[in-house]
Amino acid sequence: MNMRMIKYIILLFFFFPLLSNAQGGKEDISREVKLYNPFKPSLQKAGKINFFPELGDTLIESPEFRYDISPRSFMPGYDIKTITAARLQPDPLPKLYKGFLKLGFGNYFSPYGELSIASDRSRKSVGGLYLNHESSYGKLKINDATSVYGGYMDNVARLYGTKFFRRTALSANIDFNHIRRYAYGGDPVLLAPGETDKDSLKIEYFNPQANIALYSTRLDSSKMQYDVDLNYNLLYQTSIYYQHLAALKADFGYDMKIFYASLGLDYEMITIPNIEDKFRHRVNLNPAISKNSANWNFKLGLKLTANARYYEDPGLPREYKTRLLFHPDVLFRFSIIPSILNMDVGLDGEYADNNASEIIYTNPFVITHNPAAPVKPDDDLYTILPTDTQLRLKGGLTGHATKNTSYRLRASYSMFRDMVFYENDLFQGRGFDPLYDNGELFELKAEVSAKINEEISISARAGYYDYKMESLDEPWHKPSWDGRMIMKYNLRDKIIARANVYALSERYARFGPMPYSSSADYSVNELPMNISLNIGLEYRYTRILSFWARLNNISLNRYYEWNFYPSQRFLLMAGFSYSL
Repeated sequence: MNMRMIKYIILLFFFFPLLSNAQGGKEDISREVKLYNPFKPSLQKAGKINFFPELGDTLIESPEFRYDISPRSFMPGYDIKTITAARLQPDPLPKLYKGFLKLGFGNYFSPYGELSIASDRSRKSVGGLYLNHESSYGKLKINDATSVYGGYMDNVARLYGTKFFRRTALSANIDFNHIRRYAYGGDPVLLAPGETDKDSLKIEYFNPQANIALYSTRLDSSKMQYDVDLNYNLLYQTSIYYQHLAALKADFGYDMKIFYASLGLDYEMITIPNIEDKFRHRVNLNPAISKNSANWNFKLGLKLTANARYYEDPGLPREYKTRLLFHPDVLFRFSIIPSILNMDVGLDGEYADNNASEIIYTNPFVITHNPAAPVKPDDDLYTILPTDTQLRLKGGLTGHATKNTSYRLRASYSMFRDMVFYENDLFQGRGFDPLYDNGELFELKAEVSAKINEEISISARAGYYDYKMESLDEPWHKPSWDGRMIMKYNLRDKIIARANVYALSERYARFGPMPYSSSADYSVNELPMNISLNIGLEYRYTRILSFWARLNNISLNRYYEWNFYPSQRFLLMAGFSYSL
């Protein structure tokens, strides 16, 4: 049998009992229904033959809205509360240290010290103390065979303070300056070995001074502006050679709506007890008006000077007289391209007093020296004539080439009277005698500064000078050109490097006539051109402690500040700075 036959037999076996019950007609059908739960009729698997018919309308009606606005005021309830004023907090100020101490030491046995102490920030007053010392005790060579003591010493002390009032301020300071030099220079042919002793060559100046000033602090230009200064200056060499200087200076300004009016007053009195020119008086008066606008401004003024003292004109004896001098004071500035190109032109003059307390910082070697004798002060230092720049025409251009680059070009032509020059004295050339001459001077100067990036900045300056002398052969000791370039590198305020390059043209100096010769001719020396490099490096270990080093006078040849006075050669100095 196959599988199909087996399936039929099994189906017959299951359906056979059902067939036998259906054929039994002898039994009565029971018509009794037993309900165990409530009856719930239901249809098993009822299927809907058809859905109810639907009516589709093709007409679309747009809804229509009608509304009216009836305005009426709405008054919300509210409570009034006071709004407190906003408090503006200023930017935090950097920490202000009360001072610093700077110490260093270099070759030529050269100590250096600097101390500054200042008060804290205050709206009422400020004050402080500043001290500085720099000296050298080494020897240097005038030539290959002669070494001399070429030391020097500079001391500065300054005590200052300012008291602030409501509309004014009162400031005062007391200064003390001490200068020590040694007359180590001279013609090497004439110098005797025994005359190079440093004690016999010492030159010393003491220059204390005091100043008190009262000035306006109003920011309103419509109010009177003023600045009144009272100054006293003492220059002391010996009990015979000394000078007193007292000066009163006052400046006033007032805005008169149409223009700004200013007036400058200056009175100076000099007393030198032990020379013929004992008393000098000078009065300056400088009235002016000015006007400022966004793109231009001008100043129109006059300088009046009256000077009473001894004068020595060529071919005439010295006599005491009063000179009246008048100089214009005119300046006009305007912007061609605002902040990029500005131009100014001016016409003025100048009167330089040339008193001894100014000359010693220019040439401290105006002395008298006789062979085999110590150097002594010289009357010439206290009788140098004033220089009158009778007329000066000037003009220039200033502005910014880029955001971080600025420039300045200046040109001037001036006529001067009694400009001071110096020549070596008639013995060994240690000291200098003043000479005077009239003439003309043309100056051309250019400056540029640029910030390359956050770390590097550079600045440069150059000048050209053309003298036309009336009597002298050359403008003794004056250069025909000079230049300077400064480069700075700042690495995150941690390492700061600086390099300075200085250049100076050839200069000419006069010496003679020689005492050892019967000739009346002068000897002219040419001082060589000099280019020198100075390098500085600072390492800021912390905010209050740093270490520094300087390398100065890196040059191929010697620099001569004055004829027969060579400077020190390579100088290395190192030290530290500490903020207090």
